[in-house]
Amino acid sequence: MKKKTSSALRFLASMKFGMLLLGLLALYATAGTLIPQGQTLSYYRENYDSTVFFIIEKLKLYKVYESIYFISLTALLTLNLLFCTLRRIPSARAQYQKEGDASLHLKKNHQIIKELNEGTHPKELLKSLGFGKIKELEEQGQKIYFSSRRRAGYFGSTLVHLGLLFVIVAFALGKIMGYESFVRGIPGDLLTVENTSYTLSLQDFDIFYREDYSIQQYLSSVEVLDEGETVKKRGDTSVNHPLSFEGYRVYQYGTGWMMDLIIRKQGEEILRDRFYQGDFRTFGENLVLEFRSFYPDLVVSEGMPYTKTPFLNRPRALYVLYEDGLSVDMNVAGPGQTISYGDYTMELYEPRLYTVLQVVKDPGAVYAGLGGFLMLAGLFLTFYYVPQYLLLIEKEGRVTLYGGAVKNQETFSMYIHEKLSVESAGDLDESD
Repeated sequence: MKKKTSSALRFLASMKFGMLLLGLLALYATAGTLIPQGQTLSYYRENYDSTVFFIIEKLKLYKVYESIYFISLTALLTLNLLFCTLRRIPSARAQYQKEGDASLHLKKNHQIIKELNEGTHPKELLKSLGFGKIKELEEQGQKIYFSSRRRAGYFGSTLVHLGLLFVIVAFALGKIMGYESFVRGIPGDLLTVENTSYTLSLQDFDIFYREDYSIQQYLSSVEVLDEGETVKKRGDTSVNHPLSFEGYRVYQYGTGWMMDLIIRKQGEEILRDRFYQGDFRTFGENLVLEFRSFYPDLVVSEGMPYTKTPFLNRPRALYVLYEDGLSVDMNVAGPGQTISYGDYTMELYEPRLYTVLQVVKDPGAVYAGLGGFLMLAGLFLTFYYVPQYLLLIEKEGRVTLYGGAVKNQETFSMYIHEKLSVESAGDLDESD
């Protein structure tokens, strides 16, 4: 029974099991990115074929980050990384202690780095080579000076695993307990942040262009209001510079064009609304109008439309009209221009830029940052903080310098030789 339990724990802590879990979690999270989340089952039934819908329903791919599969995979991966990390600590600690034990190094077959003059001052030499905490020993008629450094490198792998553990937990916390919402509007709008007590008052929105009209920065000025319409925070949000308040962050997410739409039937107004680029409006019994694209400064070259500048010099909206799901008209229309079809007329007015803001609350952000730091520190220790040691032995009038490194022994020897050649003390020449 104990052997079975031990085998199960070893498997749970194994790298193979961890890689399998990581792959499954990545696939499941990818499905959550590709498939729209939070819709009703009827939405998926209507938009996917029966086989795909069956998979979506059974694997809960319509609410990935709340499903038992995501939570179970995350929990198992967390346990795997935790056990794997705990298993590595005793080994790393033992190696750390052994590397600082001079008696163990004396039993090795050392590589002679250099023969030195008898008048060499061992402690000063070792310190000049970057080695401190020197130990002195006497054994079999020889005097020994020993020092080691960078022993913390043995903990590099442990830190990488621990950092990855923090990142995985942070990711899960963010998806399970986090908050994300999108709002869009134009200056002067009050934007309700769903499922919170906050409202964003959009004060201004601007785009800064370079000389070639490429975009340098988007900038939205907002006020955060609570339920009592008290201003909790006021400031700007731009790309890579979010506005923070009460644990939330407001990111500048995107932009686009909108126009005012008026639809009339036989001269009588039946619809007046904002019409955002990319949106659809249904009217009549079977008609749909799509605002496909917008050209602030329309130019047509070789039959293809494009905008010459980002400014409203010759604005045109590209629209598509559908009847019974089939395209019946596609053209461009300027502000105030009438689009006619049967008994209906459509007009678009006053093009304006709107902003899209993303409101996020991620309880795992701090842990993700800590995990990233631990992983970087672990990688640094693993690849750049290689444990090294030096032994300086005096015996029968000879002084010999030995040394070693866990990795890149030749590079280490070259480094020591270069350091010795730079030393100004004339008594460090090689003996014949």
